Amino acid sequence: SPAPCSRGCVLGVNTVTTLVENKKAQLVVIAHDVDPIELVVFLPALCRKMGVPYCIIKGKARLGRLVHRKTCTTVAFTQVNSEDKGALAKLVEAIRTNYNERYDEIRRHWGGNVLGPKSVARIAKLEKAKAKELATKLG
Repeated sequence: SPAPCSRGCVLGVNTVTTLVENKKAQLVVIAHDVDPIELVVFLPALCRKMGVPYCIIKGKARLGRLVHRKTCTTVAFTQVNSEDKGALAKLVEAIRTNYNERYDEIRRHWGGNVLGPKSVARIAKLEKAKAKELATKLG
């Protein structure tokens, strides 16, 4: 049975994973400082694959305060009160645009695209040769 926090949210990596696989989670919240990180490193990919919105927050102690514990690694929201559905929908929309839909953009910006000295020299040499060839053609 899932570990309940205050009605409507489930905590713990195994139960959250099961809910995501069954597409029963409406929102998954992951702490950034889980040790060892391998416990939760697969969750964002699983959430993207299943179409479940996820976010990563600072501190498992902060996430633990949400569920009245010392620490907590992951929380999944499954059902909310009808008066809170609008707030959850707004939160989910913001999270989708910042995490789920920006995944490819974030993934492509790794490393800053800095070339090494050999690559820079090779590219400069090629550009110089092209410029010389263009100058001889134009005349």
